[in-house]
Amino acid sequence: MSQIPNRTIFTRDNLEVMRGMDSDSVDLIYLDPPFNKKKQFQAPIGSEAAGAAFKDWWVMDDIKEEWVLELRLHYPHIADFIKVAGSMGATSNTPYLLYMAPRLLEMRRVLKPAGSIYLHCDPTMSHYLKILMDRIFGEKNFRNEIVWCYSGGGGTKKRFARKHDIILFYTKSGKYNFNHAATRVPYTEGGGTATAQAKGAVMSKKIGSSTHQWEPDSRGKVPEDHWHIPFINPMAKERTGYPTQKPLAVLEKIIGASSDKGDLVLDPFCGCATTLVAAEILNRRWIGIDVAERSLS
Repeated sequence: MSQIPNRTIFTRDNLEVMRGMDSDSVDLIYLDPPFNKKKQFQAPIGSEAAGAAFKDWWVMDDIKEEWVLELRLHYPHIADFIKVAGSMGATSNTPYLLYMAPRLLEMRRVLKPAGSIYLHCDPTMSHYLKILMDRIFGEKNFRNEIVWCYSGGGGTKKRFARKHDIILFYTKSGKYNFNHAATRVPYTEGGGTATAQAKGAVMSKKIGSSTHQWEPDSRGKVPEDHWHIPFINPMAKERTGYPTQKPLAVLEKIIGASSDKGDLVLDPFCGCATTLVAAEILNRRWIGIDVAERSLS
């Protein structure tokens, strides 16, 4: 069990906080960290989150020497990967991954053996982060690369519109909690054969000398790894103006799938606290951390 009381929010570096947490104490971690977008984010004036801001570009001056030494001494396989990744792309890749690695290592430590972690990112760094997660949590504990699809403005005539984020789903071990019944959606999503099944059609399949019949589950289907959830409407009640706010529906789906009532959910980059709100709605315990005090007001 965690020694930290339920509904606690820390406003300081999450690495410091997690290093003070008990090992094997958290059931589910969701994190929406900086994406290495190489720009400044700021909430608009007049919004609920006005004043909340953070920079999303990285230089070696942001990295403490102790983080680098720890990786070299205790996790040389991770340090080697970061060195290679830094030589392949932008100069900000190395400090960004050096920032993320010690935090992900602490997340693995505090996660229970049956726990799960969902890392929210986008195509900017998802390919590097997946390899980093493989090295920390193990390739065998990779479960899904979830694609959250949305639509909206910001198209271009130079390429296809970029309208998706990536959510990397890993577990700490091969024995983990997944509430498939809580994830089910109507068969009519996607149409086609699924729609016919939802209307009562029965599929028959020949297996050896016998015929196997399949009937649709009245509860719906377990969804695929591409989620079509709209981005937050500018006029929606849940919108705070926080520059990287994610829809409540995304967090409710994750928390419902990978935790039970009373379980402990940790968000180490909690921003405007959407994860904490979703956890409260679903009767989970929660701990939030964010370095920017203004983001939680």
